Amino acid sequence: MANNTVTYSAEYLAQDRRSLVNAFYSLPIPLEIFSTLYRLWVKASPDYDGHFGYDDYLIVWATITAVAECIAGLVYGPPQGLGRHVQALNPDSISTYLQGDYIFSHFYDFAIASTKLSILALYYRIFMTSKMRIFILITAGLVVAWLIEMEIILGLGCQPIQGWWDASVAATAKCVDKVAFTYSTNVLNLIFDLWIFGMPIPVIMKLNINKAKRIALCCLFSIGLGVCGLSIARLFVVFSAGSNDVTWEEVPLGILSALEPCGAILCANLPIIYRQIARNFQKVRSSGITAGGASGDSKELQSPFGTSEGHDWIRINSRGRRGGAEFSKISIAAGTIGDSEQELTAHGGIKVEQEFELQSRASTNHSNIDMLV
Repeated sequence: MANNTVTYSAEYLAQDRRSLVNAFYSLPIPLEIFSTLYRLWVKASPDYDGHFGYDDYLIVWATITAVAECIAGLVYGPPQGLGRHVQALNPDSISTYLQGDYIFSHFYDFAIASTKLSILALYYRIFMTSKMRIFILITAGLVVAWLIEMEIILGLGCQPIQGWWDASVAATAKCVDKVAFTYSTNVLNLIFDLWIFGMPIPVIMKLNINKAKRIALCCLFSIGLGVCGLSIARLFVVFSAGSNDVTWEEVPLGILSALEPCGAILCANLPIIYRQIARNFQKVRSSGITAGGASGDSKELQSPFGTSEGHDWIRINSRGRRGGAEFSKISIAAGTIGDSEQELTAHGGIKVEQEFELQSRASTNHSNIDMLV
């Protein structure tokens, strides 16, 4: 790939972004592992009765492949020249890097698709309306089809397959347009993200609860829309896939490709772990209030949003009345609802199509609450 007719300055050849790449390839690994392990710990707690669903198994697989992607990047990326100009590298290093990038792409596809399927499995479990479930199944089928298509193209897109990474073979190999392929991957990925993270909003907005709580639930389930920013950013750096200075130009693409699955996994875990995080936050805050000499009534747990007004999550109280005003019944559950709150939380979320009575304590500070997920 080096151009023998051009002389490059020592400053140009000395440019090095390998430490930056190593940092961003390393950062997602502990975040992905910790968030998923915390999710499993929460699901194994008494509130969930140790029940694991398909969404949990899928997110574990997504985490494994996302971590493997980062490890592949660390092994085949900077050590083989990612972050330096190709003119400063020998052809064998460039070929090894491109082979590692090929492996990296497989892990990326599985990590992204598995995370989407995990989110859809969670939706299927907690939203029980027939129309919603049909949309979920259709979307899941399209995600699986997308993954199969990506893998087929990666497997058969170059004949012989060594054309993906071997320059001598690529000169005569029949290969798909790598830039067009990468663009199509990102565009479809972005469309799926917008659709999946927006799916719960119409259902939530129809719940018979106050506007602030509907908005809070919408924010919780659609927070993954922030991941779309990473997908959009990748669209602006896709040109690097066809660059002659591939090991230098692909640095942003490689970093975003490592961060995107990490962001998606964190967003997929959030609806499960948020409830426990909120409880821990409330315990710490209530301990602080107690230490400050607050009265016994002020030990009521506070909303993690800072003030309880308009932002507290509603407790579904099926353990017996403890006083307070009675709210109207709303259709937010599905399946069989038992006599205890634990039976609701054991199934892990909002349920659609069965009625509950919602109660609050008669107190000016009415934020003794649990999240609905």
